[in-house]
Amino acid sequence: LKSSGTLWAWGYNNRGQLGLDDLISRTTPAQVGKDNDWLQVACGNSHTIALKKNGTLWAWGNNESGQLGVSMSYTKQTMPLPVGNDSNWVFISAGGSHSAAIKTDGTLWVWGDNSHGQLGLGDTANRLKPTMVTAGYWTQVTCGYEHTIAIKTDGTIWGWGNNNDHQVGLSDIYQKNMPVRI
Repeated sequence: LKSSGTLWAWGYNNRGQLGLDDLISRTTPAQVGKDNDWLQVACGNSHTIALKKNGTLWAWGNNESGQLGVSMSYTKQTMPLPVGNDSNWVFISAGGSHSAAIKTDGTLWVWGDNSHGQLGLGDTANRLKPTMVTAGYWTQVTCGYEHTIAIKTDGTIWGWGNNNDHQVGLSDIYQKNMPVRI
């Protein structure tokens, strides 16, 4: 992301994760489209999500687990595609095959692979569209490969998902399907 608001990508592109309308890998930066209003970008294992200055959310790349937050009719998307119609997103993160974002009202939304409870919704079912995590007000979120860590507005840290190597920050090694205070 340049200070001009343009977005650039390079690397492996087998699922269209570069957003360049093809599946050709790049060894040097190439501009994603012609827009100059990008604000944030987050890269997962083989998908990308990005936030524009107007608060809209965009996604491209692998969608086999619903990590783009759009219809499952796209198994891969090679160009930026809007995630719904909302324009009140303020913070984003992408994990292995899941994504998370926070809205201006402090609500936390998650979607994609949930095989290890990394969406924090109390189950292990994948979500194809953004789904709100339990009520609360959140300021930051970061997605790991199969887990998620987030901070509430009161400064407390919460984690959920795969915990086999203590990545959720708890003393046990059990998967957490709901946010647990660390």
